[in-house]
Amino acid sequence: MMSGATEIYICKPGQTIKEGAVVYSDIETRGEAEADAAYRIKNDPGIAKIAYYAVKEDGSFRSLYSVDNPHAPKVPKSQSLMMDEPKERPVAERPPTLLGRIRAVFEED
Repeated sequence: MMSGATEIYICKPGQTIKEGAVVYSDIETRGEAEADAAYRIKNDPGIAKIAYYAVKEDGSFRSLYSVDNPHAPKVPKSQSLMMDEPKERPVAERPPTLLGRIRAVFEED
């Protein structure tokens, strides 16, 4: 049995793992992650990729499971291919992990 949490990164087409939405779960095994991913993709076919990372209390992590949805919508070709300047888009700040928030409580001095 693992201690810690599982971070699930849910990406839409064109998003990298770091840009994807993060949710937390108590999933502990690859089998549980596979079943969860199949359920999520079935209920939201717009999901392009899901990755599961088991995070331990000491901050270390390991990949439990990752899957690409072959039926996800494709990303349209970028306008920047037509020699336009690429548009800057704001980068959303990722919320701190559960362990990061716990550490912040103890590091406040």
